[in-house]
Amino acid sequence: MPVDQKLLEQAINNSANVWFEDALKLAEQMGWREVGGSGSHRVFRHPNATLIKGRFPRPVNLQRGKGGKAKAYQVKQLLEMAREMGIIK
Repeated sequence: MPVDQKLLEQAINNSANVWFEDALKLAEQMGWREVGGSGSHRVFRHPNATLIKGRFPRPVNLQRGKGGKAKAYQVKQLLEMAREMGIIK
């Protein structure tokens, strides 16, 4: 699935203003697969995560924050992990 570039740019430029559903969509578009969680808390793993296991030993967690937005620090972590794996620049 191709990555929605507009959504990616929004997440990069303002991680505090990403809707929770859009963060879930972006994670899936970049290759993460949901492995757990429910409701407002989701857990994702990436098949290539072994490349960055030393720096990021845990899977990605995404939670719904205030007003239906994803928590900014988790969006930033998702993007940082994607950069480390070469998914985005």
